[in-house]
Formats: sequence, C-alpha cells, structure tokens
Amino acid sequence: MSMRTTAVLVALLFLTSTASFAAGSSLIDTHFAGALLVGYTGLAVVGIGAALFPVLKPYGQGLATGYLVLRTGECLVLLVAAADVAASGTYELLVYAFSGVGGLALSGLLLRSGLVPRWLATLGIVGYAALLAGVVSDLLGLSRLDSGIGVAFYVPGGLFELALPLLLLVKGFTRAESVRR
Repeated sequence: MSMRTTAVLVALLFLTSTASFAAGSSLIDTHFAGALLVGYTGLAVVGIGAALFPVLKPYGQGLATGYLVLRTGECLVLLVAAADVAASGTYELLVYAFSGVGGLALSGLLLRSGLVPRWLATLGIVGYAALLAGVVSDLLGLSRLDSGIGVAFYVPGGLFELALPLLLLVKGFTRAESVRR
C-alpha cells in the first residue's frame, strides 16, 4: 500500500472509530446498534495499528510492534464489551488505558520519524498522557472521566485525534529526510 493510501485509510479509521465509539458507548446498554458500533470500533483500532505498522517500523520496531499489540488488546476489550453487554459498563477505563499507552507509543514514533509536524506529535504525547492521568484520577476516585472536570482529560487527545486524521487526509505523511532512531 502506498504512503498516501495508508494515510487516507488511517485517517478514515481514526475518524470513524472515534465517532462509532462515542455513539456506541452511549447506546451499548440499551440498543443492539450500540454493541455493533463498539464492535466496529474494535476492528477499526486494530486496523489503524496494522496499517501503521509498516510505516512506523523503520523508526522503532519495538515501539511499532508495541503499538500494534496495544491496539489489538484494545480491540479485544471492545469486542468483549460488544458481545457481553452486561459487562459493558466496566470496559471504558480499560479501553482508555490501552489507548493512552498505545497513543504514547504512536506519538513518540511520529515525533521521532518526522512523519507529521512536531507540534502535532507533541500534542499527541500531551493528549495521551492526559488521558492516562484521567484514568488514574478516575480509579483513585478523584474525578470521573465522564463528567465534571474529568472531561478536561479528553481535550488534548481529542484535538490530536481530530487534527491527525484531517492532516493525513489533506497532506498525507511528511517525507522524513532520514531515519532517526
């Protein structure tokens, strides 16, 4: 697959997985459509990891492999939640933990590679670190990610997950002059 095709595929998967997770999570307890949307989200996130693996591998095989493994783990959690709606209320923090750690690996590789502008990769690092801080805050009972001040933990990562696919749709990946390891 060409770099341009990969960029468009990844962009579309990011945008559709975000939308399907938002809609599916709100419907999963009461509608079969919610379970289908959450299931799609799982398949989309592993698709992102698989599509990006050959692009990211030259800049750090271990991190690229880790990113793919984490997206696969996130996929499995989402598929279990979709299949077992009774347990669906407990899956989101685990999904966010996989997404946060995986996002740090992705953003680090994007920063190292120069495949996207430095500001965007840095926003990813800040965003996924904030998401992980939100997960910890929720687990400790300091705030809830789904209400009040806890929603602020989503903002930088949400901006990254909107800006990255838009950039990939419009410009594709930046051609890195040299591989920095």
